[in-house]
Amino acid sequence: MLFIFLYVFINNLLANPIDRSASGLEEFTSVVDFSEMRIVDSSIVTDQFSQYGVTFIPNLFYRTTDHPDWASVSGPNLRTGDPEVNPFSIRFNEAHLSAAVVLIAQPATPATITAKLGGVDVESFETIISIDNPNQYFGFEDILFDEIEVSYSGATRLRVDNVQLGESVMLSPLRITNIINVTSEDIKSVEIFWNSRPGRIYAVYVSDDFSEWTELDDNVASEGEETSFIDDAVSDKDKKKFYMVEDITN
Repeated sequence: MLFIFLYVFINNLLANPIDRSASGLEEFTSVVDFSEMRIVDSSIVTDQFSQYGVTFIPNLFYRTTDHPDWASVSGPNLRTGDPEVNPFSIRFNEAHLSAAVVLIAQPATPATITAKLGGVDVESFETIISIDNPNQYFGFEDILFDEIEVSYSGATRLRVDNVQLGESVMLSPLRITNIINVTSEDIKSVEIFWNSRPGRIYAVYVSDDFSEWTELDDNVASEGEETSFIDDAVSDKDKKKFYMVEDITN
């Protein structure tokens, strides 16, 4: 009998883009409006608000002032600055099913808003960010992501405020969904299945002692929520084999 062990890393979901919404999410669990703590004006902001669920990559700048013409920005806020940060990302401590943020720019600029999960693009849309937009919330609903990246093409400065966090999701480790042993007179193979995420690339390794691993394939493209791989190098001498699947997406 052939015993198989599959050790894998990682996890998986249609997006509803929030493009120039008046109020962002209908329901949210928390909002980061940057009044949670006071920072010296124009300080670089990276992980200072991580206890509230967000960090900023590579960085933005903390501003203590607003303007009466800024409809959705009030009190402390963040801005791009010198050196210019483009693109920049809002990263969440946990994966979320929804999140939105206020973005304004003067002058207006074309922009691309991208949702990412584990650094991989999940969904994106093109828009215009402007101080003159009456509706200034941007984001996503009904999709799993842990980052919003903002890329813009105009020579401008952006302001960021009121990050709304929707329902969060705890990503569970992958597990075996099925194992199929194929045996005939001239063929022996094993097909292993694991939970996967769209857009990911996996490597598959094999071992007979759980110590030394041999790479079988380092370019197994995700097939969606479940991916499989066939090991056709199985012989009658194999009493047990151990498999390892690794997410190697850059």
